Amino acid sequence: MYYDYRVVDEEVVDLPNGRLVFKRVSKDLLRINKDVNGYKVSKVLSVGEEYTLSLRPIPPSGISINVDYILIKFLEPITLIPKSSATLEIKIPVDLGVYVGNSLVDIIPLSKVKYALYGPSDLGVLCRYVDQGIISAVNPKVLGSIKIVINSVLDSVLSVGRVVIPINGLITYLTYDDEVFFNVVEARVTDKNRVEVYTKDKPSVSEGVRLRYQSSGTELTYVMLYGA
Repeated sequence: MYYDYRVVDEEVVDLPNGRLVFKRVSKDLLRINKDVNGYKVSKVLSVGEEYTLSLRPIPPSGISINVDYILIKFLEPITLIPKSSATLEIKIPVDLGVYVGNSLVDIIPLSKVKYALYGPSDLGVLCRYVDQGIISAVNPKVLGSIKIVINSVLDSVLSVGRVVIPINGLITYLTYDDEVFFNVVEARVTDKNRVEVYTKDKPSVSEGVRLRYQSSGTELTYVMLYGA
């Protein structure tokens, strides 16, 4: 599904959870009919016949609600012994981005979207919520792999059960086998209530794997102040 399309009349794209239909309205207008996750929606774009539509994997984000972070709840808490580290390789949902050139014109969720609040109601941040406990029920074709490295500098034992990641710090990588990977995320535990989360400009995919697409991105930091 991650291909380029130049729509003269009509293009139909089958998705694991539905279907997209790109229909030419006029030489300057294009309609997108979306039948995804049981919901039918359409929108009209000012995309002329000379433009190419690109479907690309993007990080899970907010659909009807704008969010800047992803909250990932681990399958089970990780107990870190003093001054130790642990590497997790897990799966998270992928959304589908519709691009015209470098402009993102539409976002299509490839799995059910949930939200969660991290922190207190008056100071917390709303996040796209990913629960590893139910991820096994999601179609593997709409999941991407991410590597999370957790480091503890504490002299005591501590359990970590979740991580909050800035969405704009995630880079998407697509292989020639249509597998999706994200960049590495590092979480540094400095206190029982404080975790520094860093997105790194380094893919979670093994060296030597050929990539046919890589999104732009930047290294970002988020400090979790309400525990992990």
